[in-house]
Amino acid sequence: MVAGSNRGANTPFNMFMSAHCEYMVMDLLIFWDSGAPAGLELPVMRMISGMLDIPSRVCSNPLIMNGYVGSRRQTDAGALLDTIDTFRQRKGIRNPILLVTGNDLFSAGISSLFGLARPTAGAAVVSTARLSNEFYGREGDEDDLVDRTVKECAHEIGHLFGLDHCPVPECIMHNPLTLDDLDRKKRWFCPDCKNLLDSARIVNSLS
Repeated sequence: MVAGSNRGANTPFNMFMSAHCEYMVMDLLIFWDSGAPAGLELPVMRMISGMLDIPSRVCSNPLIMNGYVGSRRQTDAGALLDTIDTFRQRKGIRNPILLVTGNDLFSAGISSLFGLARPTAGAAVVSTARLSNEFYGREGDEDDLVDRTVKECAHEIGHLFGLDHCPVPECIMHNPLTLDDLDRKKRWFCPDCKNLLDSARIVNSLS
């Protein structure tokens, strides 16, 4: 299945690509898959950009969504990271890429997960499937969904900047094993993680 296969000459992705080729803008790229919740792209992007203090762009997903396993009704997160890695190399893109998808994810040895990052490839993926109240039989709440999506995206992007998991429960870089763990976190980096993030941004800007 090819997500975003109907993009035309004036889509955000193609407008970005022309700017990238000419100016080599080092923004965070957020590929928003067609299966992810519609209408949340811009608020999520703006909150992530504000939290990490980095310029960001949201684009229609141009990737082929590999890795779906029908018997599990899930997608292999590692296969998606492979796809992002290949795409970056083929297009000569240096920007970090975050893919947001509605597909439920798993990885080797992990039956389900909110997201996964591969810092060596500059690639991360986040699934909104288990971030909605409806998945757990609760009443839907868009604010909850946006909050969780922002926090999980910021967490995976933190990994792309070299940050490890943090023991502080409220810090973005704390590892959320459950939805309650994710809800307990704040849209906030603890002082130690913030210092590491600031240093990583400086190094990235000079590279």
